[in-house]
Amino acid sequence: MVKHPLVKDILVDRKNIDTKISELAKNVNEYYKNINYKDSTVITIGLLKGCVPFMAGLIKELNFQCITDYMIVSSYAGNITNVQEPKIMNDISVNIEGCHVLLIEDIIDTGITLNFIKDYLLKKGAKEVKVITLASKPNKIKVDLKPDWNGFEFGDEFLIGFGLDYQERFRNLPFLATCDISKLDNWKW
Repeated sequence: MVKHPLVKDILVDRKNIDTKISELAKNVNEYYKNINYKDSTVITIGLLKGCVPFMAGLIKELNFQCITDYMIVSSYAGNITNVQEPKIMNDISVNIEGCHVLLIEDIIDTGITLNFIKDYLLKKGAKEVKVITLASKPNKIKVDLKPDWNGFEFGDEFLIGFGLDYQERFRNLPFLATCDISKLDNWKW
């Protein structure tokens, strides 16, 4: 694959991402190993669109039965920073009342959107909501929220690849990289 001019530095390659996903799956499997499936179901909810590569790799390694569903919640509107209150664009279609929910996210930036979703799912009757994320930016989190499982930690870099995007592009890159934001003002697609 030819390196796109907006890819500044590759931070984590595909091999290391796959290794991290396996480690995370092992920890999640350990947590849910004693779930009584007659009384409870684990529902994995992916936050579209960024979760797709991470969730696809993760659920293949889960050794418990689960139901998968998805939500679209927006607060970025094509920008590189959070600019509006979270808004549910597409809600889940399954009943989560009394269920264990595993919320799957690509990255936690400010945490505002994820905190909003977690509260929303608890109000819908989830027994518990656990959060797993491929990446986070701990120094940017503005709410009282910590992921239960976290893959990689980053600083203030604007990241693209492996589900992370800029204006819906670059989600398909097989790595996590920094975006060369100095080029964005004059960039033409």
